[in-house]
Parts: sequence; C-alpha cells; structure tokens
Amino acid sequence: MVVNDQPHVLTFLIADVRGYSRYTEEYGDEAAAKLAAKFVDLVAEGVEVHGGTLIEVRGDEGLAVFTSARQAIRAAVELQAQFAEETDAEADLPLRVGIGIDSGEAVQLEDGSYRGAALNVAARLCGRAHAGEVIVSAGTSRLAGRLAGLQFSDRGRVHLKNIPEPLHIFQVYSEKDTPPARRPVRTFLSKPGRGLGWRLGLAVVVVAAGTAATVAYLTTGGGAEPGSASPTTTTETGGGTRTGSAIEVALARDAGLDAIVPSAIWEDCRLQTVAEPAALQTAACIPADGMPDRWEISSYADGGDLAAAYEAELRRREEVTRDSGRCNAFVWGGERQWLHGADKPGGRTFCYFDGNDAVIVWTHQRLGQPTHRDVLVIAREGGSDHVGLTRWWRPWHHLIGKSQ
Repeated sequence: MVVNDQPHVLTFLIADVRGYSRYTEEYGDEAAAKLAAKFVDLVAEGVEVHGGTLIEVRGDEGLAVFTSARQAIRAAVELQAQFAEETDAEADLPLRVGIGIDSGEAVQLEDGSYRGAALNVAARLCGRAHAGEVIVSAGTSRLAGRLAGLQFSDRGRVHLKNIPEPLHIFQVYSEKDTPPARRPVRTFLSKPGRGLGWRLGLAVVVVAAGTAATVAYLTTGGGAEPGSASPTTTTETGGGTRTGSAIEVALARDAGLDAIVPSAIWEDCRLQTVAEPAALQTAACIPADGMPDRWEISSYADGGDLAAAYEAELRRREEVTRDSGRCNAFVWGGERQWLHGADKPGGRTFCYFDGNDAVIVWTHQRLGQPTHRDVLVIAREGGSDHVGLTRWWRPWHHLIGKSQ
C-alpha cells in the first residue's frame, strides 16, 4: 500500500562492503558479523548527521534516503573518509566500501520502503564504484550544485543494466585528496586509491620542502644587536619568496627547531622560550590560513617522558575515558591508539571540546624507528569545527613526527 502517492524528488545512497563474501569465507561468520555491525554503525551515524534516514540494511549493504542531494553527497564523502580511518585503526576489520547515489521521484510504501527508478540507478552506480569511491549521476550533481571542499571527476557516459539510455556519471572526492585515476577493481585486501593518493601527495610536498633552506623567526632571543646590520638570506618556500637574517636561520638550526618540526612546516612555527615540562623543545605554530587555528609540538628525550606528558594532558580532561569514544567527523570525544597501518603503531590520541574550541591531542612515538621522533602535539580549531580539524589531522598526524 502506498503511504503517499504524491511523488517527491529524493536522493538515494547505497553503500556496499566490497569482498564481504570472500572475507566471510576466509575469516568466518563471527568476524564477518563484527565487520557488518561496524559498517552499519558508521553508516547509521553518518547518514543521521547529514539529515538522512537509513531505511534498509542487508548485512554488508545499506540504503539511505535524503531530501537533499547536497547532504547525501557530503555524507558519502565523509563516510569514505571514516571507513579509511577505521580500516587504518583496525586492519582486521577492513571497510572497503563502494557508494552510489542517484536522485529522482519516488513514492513511499506502507512498510517504509520506496519505489522509484532512482533506487535502481543508485544500486547500479554502487555496483560500479570501487572501494573508497563515491559515484553519482549527473542529475544528482546538477541538483547539488557546487559544494565547497568537494571535487567532481567526470567519468563519462556508461551503460547500466536495465537502464535504456547511457548515463553520465561523476566521481566525487574531497579537494584535499589527489584527483582519482581510473583503476582496476579492488578486493577487500587492497587499500582504496584515495588513501594512497593523499599520503603520496603530502610526502612529495615534504620531500620537496626538505631540499630547500627555510627561514625561521625565533622568539628565543639572540641574533644581531638592535640597529645593527646582519647578513640576509632569500629562500623560496611554498608561500613564495621570504627574506630573513642568516643568523636567524643558523639559530633556528642550532636551537633545534628542525629537530622537532618537519622543515615543510617551519614557516608557521616558532620555538617557545620555555618548553613544556619535561620537553626538550616546544614550538608554537599559528598558520596564516586554513586548519587549524593554532597548534604546538613538543619533543621528548624518550618514550617514557612522552607517555608521562600525554597521561598528564589526559588527566586534565575528566570527560574523556581511555579506550572509549571516537575522534572523527561524526563523534568528537574519545581516546584510542592510532596506527600508521596494519600492525604499525603510531601513538595515542584523544579529543574534546574546550569551550568554543575543538581540540585534539596526540603522540607520535619513535618506537625504534630512526626516521621518527617522540613528540606530543596539541591542535585547536575555533568555532567547535571538529569536522575541519579531523580533515587536517587525518593526513598530518602521520607526517608531523617524522624527520627529514
């Protein structure tokens, strides 16, 4: 029975875990049930945050409906980022998910389900999406219009089963990610291309910046006497050409700024006159624009001192409980271990709201790796913008503790 026979333009999102059957065969029903439960929890949370409704779940597949095409697309992109983050954190429960989205008129039935061609198209687009991808129809793209922070990659016209005419489709991704390339189908054992894309892109930036001298301006004193001339040096940085004292450059290196802050991000960082307790050095960083509003990084002599500093910060936040809650675009308030990848510990992190600020604290541990440092980082973003802070943290927490 039709509840409302007046059709409305709705947007349907279908998400499906890739390689779920194979995963069940290899790891068993219990592991597969845990994977499916994790998938459903994340999808339900992500859909609700963006004003949608999760109307059907079939183990490894979820169907959601939105009254806004814009919100459906945003939900999908945020979900893919969350799936990647959760897979990095818990590699034995890999969430390799494809998402398809279409919009069109549909009617709602008495049992809560919907009928309309858009559902069929969304299902077909989901089937074409590789792990980590969001594929939308041109019609949905037109409804949504321009979306700040997102990019649309033209995937051309495709023939879909039981759809008479070729359909123009797009892949949607965050502008912070590398533009997607066409690539072969992946199983649940392969990493989504998007994850590798931004890691590779940022690694290139770091390496390139590390090959050039960089000027740092210190707050620790020293340098030439007031009114006296000093040699200058001109350098090319990501922000353009900057001129500074050669003495300041030498002081920066001698004082150890490059020992605690990767050279790619010197431009926004200054050593503090007094380091944090037990820290070797502390640098305060205030970016000229973008995320976050401010952050600081402290270097420690060993893992013991670092762990003590982290525990001291955690004790100050009574509302945060160890090994509970989450720090992501949907939930802000929790503490956990983070990983560089499968079985590759990176450190620990916790997040919370402090008045009008979203705050995240994390450690980056050396753990016997000569290219890493023992550092603690605290980042803040005003306006309680934990979503923006999450996007900044996701790539940079892997890189900030690395030496050049």
